[in-house]
Amino acid sequence: MSGADGWGSVPRREPGHVDDTAAAGREARGTSPTTAAGAASGRVHGRPAPAYGEYAPEGWVNPVLIERERQEREQQERDRRQQAASQAGRDSATAYRSGAGAPTGTVPPGRPGAVDDPTPGGPQRSVATSRFGRTPADFVLTVGLLAFGLISVVQSLAVTNVASTVRRTLETQYTALNDPSALSGAAVIGAITNVVVFALVAWWSIRRLRARKRTFWVPIVGAVVATFVSTIAFVVVVFQDPQFVEFMMRQTGA
Repeated sequence: MSGADGWGSVPRREPGHVDDTAAAGREARGTSPTTAAGAASGRVHGRPAPAYGEYAPEGWVNPVLIERERQEREQQERDRRQQAASQAGRDSATAYRSGAGAPTGTVPPGRPGAVDDPTPGGPQRSVATSRFGRTPADFVLTVGLLAFGLISVVQSLAVTNVASTVRRTLETQYTALNDPSALSGAAVIGAITNVVVFALVAWWSIRRLRARKRTFWVPIVGAVVATFVSTIAFVVVVFQDPQFVEFMMRQTGA
């Protein structure tokens, strides 16, 4: 039947074959077989990606390269922001070291006198501390003890008054000494000891205060040492006095 109506002479086309004449006509109208097929199948219009082994059509851009360029631009922007923040931090540290541009009441973190907020992720806060000593209270207490020690040293330099006071105390509570003048030697030893110990204590305290270390205990230790040495001096003098030794023997029943 196909041979009778003349259709048998038309060559048989394979599925998917595109006639060159029809393709040329579509290209002249600005369309291509692939674009037309994409429109018929509901695909998005545009230049399709080249198939394996084909050349990319004019104007086609690889989306992988576009994404890579976008990521590179974002990374460069992050690097610029980090460099700007680092430069700002260095400028701030330089300003603090030079003593200019420091905000009132704040101290850079990590510098002496700064206390960072221990809360993880919390903002850093600065608390001003004493310029000398571990704390303001430590500085005040140390200075007060040194002042009291200086007054004691000045009083001990009056050797005659110290010896008279010790003699009256012994006569009131114990007995009169055979040689009270020996107490003056003990008073001199005590005065010299107080001056030397106070000088050492003052020097050591100043060094510790400048280093912002706890210092209040240094004058206390110095006072204990000076008192111990002065007491030993008087005890030695008193127990060498025959009248006092006799009195003590009578008290103990020996």
